[in-house]
Amino acid sequence: MTVVDLGGFTKAAKALGRTQPAVSLQIRRLEDLLQTKLIRTAGRQFRLTDDGVALGPYARQLLRLNDDIVAHFADSALAGWIRVGVPTDFSHSFLLEAISEFAARHPDVRIEIESMLSSDLRVALADDRLDITVALVPEGNVPYLVETTAIEPLWALKKDASFDPKKPVPIVRHPDPCEYASRMRNALRTSGRGWRTVLVSRDVEGLQSAVLAGLGATALTPATLKPGMRIVRDDEGFPALTQLSIGLFYKHAVLHDAGHALTQHLLDHIRKNDKPDFA
Repeated sequence: MTVVDLGGFTKAAKALGRTQPAVSLQIRRLEDLLQTKLIRTAGRQFRLTDDGVALGPYARQLLRLNDDIVAHFADSALAGWIRVGVPTDFSHSFLLEAISEFAARHPDVRIEIESMLSSDLRVALADDRLDITVALVPEGNVPYLVETTAIEPLWALKKDASFDPKKPVPIVRHPDPCEYASRMRNALRTSGRGWRTVLVSRDVEGLQSAVLAGLGATALTPATLKPGMRIVRDDEGFPALTQLSIGLFYKHAVLHDAGHALTQHLLDHIRKNDKPDFA
């Protein structure tokens, strides 16, 4: 995972305090153990094989379990700087409360929080502008994904609003690519109902304001429903939306002790809450 996260054998060797040939040997031993090719190299470039891609989630789970054990028994003071990304596309008060609690326990840890759309958060992590992020998980292979949990999106409408079921649904949404928007369109397309976009907003507050103004319907989570809204039912011409996944992302190889402790703290909070604010 260090080779994958840092983009090469030389950088991985430096991070792990080993020589490049030693890291290459370890990869070969892993391939021998699994009896499959994981990485193909061409000069200084490399790519993962299909089996290498498939191994990634299992490897990250093993590393996370290792971090669980170390965090449980560690009693040293934590220090350092952690850049954390939280999403704007659903309520993140649960995450902010968990981060604030961690910061209060470890005053020598400097935490910088940035809020963006989930797609932007994943890019920022890949570009090393963030150390840890919580974001919606798109379909397919997603780099740096460590843990996931399911969330249930719901159709939301102004309490006293109704729309003619024979006409296209006016929807308000985040900019594409957006997991919520794609689910709204797919659900309507499957049911044979049309739609039209009436407003696009990068933050959830813009969508909430548009719904409360009666402009249209949108997909929200229970935590982002506000007074004056109602959940729209299937029999009103709004088919059920498929589940979403929210994930915890980080690069294990470059995260220091304070970062690993924070990820463990976030995971503990998620596990203790069957329906946290974002679920």
